[in-house]
Amino acid sequence: MKREEGPRALPVPTALALVACAALAAGCGSSSPPAASGSPGGGDSATSQPAGSASLPTSCDQLKDAVDPYLGGVAVTKPLLQKTNGVSCEFANGSATRIVIVNVGPGTPAAFAVLKAKSGGQGRTTASVSGLGSEAFSTSNHGKPGGVAVLTSGGDVFAVIAALPFARDEALLRQLMSRY
Repeated sequence: MKREEGPRALPVPTALALVACAALAAGCGSSSPPAASGSPGGGDSATSQPAGSASLPTSCDQLKDAVDPYLGGVAVTKPLLQKTNGVSCEFANGSATRIVIVNVGPGTPAAFAVLKAKSGGQGRTTASVSGLGSEAFSTSNHGKPGGVAVLTSGGDVFAVIAALPFARDEALLRQLMSRY
C-alpha cells in the first residue's frame, strides 16, 4: 500500500521569498500613491514620479549580470511571481548549490513592517541594518545568514534572500539600488 505524504514545509529561502513577494504585492495595491522623491540611486529626478514607477526592472534577465558574480555564474533564472511593476526571481549556479532570490518592487513603510514581522519566527530572527535605504533588516536562520531587505526613501523594496554572508547581500543590494 502506498503511503500518502502530508504537506511539507517550504525551504526557508522559498518561504522568505514568498513572504517578500506578498509584502511587495501589498505595497502595489495601495489606494493612495506613495510620495514622490528622488531616485533610489541617489540622483534627483526633474519630474516627480510615484515610487516604483518606471525605473524598476521588468524581467529577471535584467538582474542576471548583477547576480552572476555572487553565484560564480548564473545557470538557471526562474521568475517566482508575475508582477506588473518589479520582479521576483530565483537564480542558481550550475550545480544548484547556491541559490539567490531577488525581489524588487514598490512598497510602503507599512508593507515593509509586515515583511519584517513575517520574516522572523520558526528559527528565523531579524535585525535592523543601518546605512541601507531608509530602513533595512537582515534575516538569520538558526544563526546563519538568510538575506537582507531594504526600503528606499523612494518607496521601493529590494530584498536578497540567500545563504551568503550579509556583506555580500548588502553589496548586491547596493548595486541593484544604484541601477534602479
